[in-house]
Amino acid sequence: MTDLADFDDLIAYQDRGAECVITDPVNGTPTDIVLIVAGPDSDTQRRARLATTDALMSYAGRPPADEQERLAIEQLAKCVVGWGVKQGGVDVPFSFSAAVRLLTKFRFVREQVDAFAASREPYSRKVTS
Repeated sequence: MTDLADFDDLIAYQDRGAECVITDPVNGTPTDIVLIVAGPDSDTQRRARLATTDALMSYAGRPPADEQERLAIEQLAKCVVGWGVKQGGVDVPFSFSAAVRLLTKFRFVREQVDAFAASREPYSRKVTS
């Protein structure tokens, strides 16, 4: 990258998201579950962070732990912009609330998506190639 316009392209690319293939939590093999996740420099993630900060600031003191966890899951779910998820062989329609349910129910999915969303590496490969 040699000019600021390249960084504008990076942000736009990160907003489109990259495929996060969920791996089995026991043996690490890839599953057929794929979430499309906006990158750390995307406007999508920026808006999600700001909304979480606003929600946390609405508390007079420290919010309860369960509320902090709910807000963190919702922030991460806002970064999921699409998916390929099946349940019982049937496609699960993508929605924010479905993403929240998935991230709440399966901690290992949440952990993998959180790590993926924080990394620039999955997004930099396509921009520089």
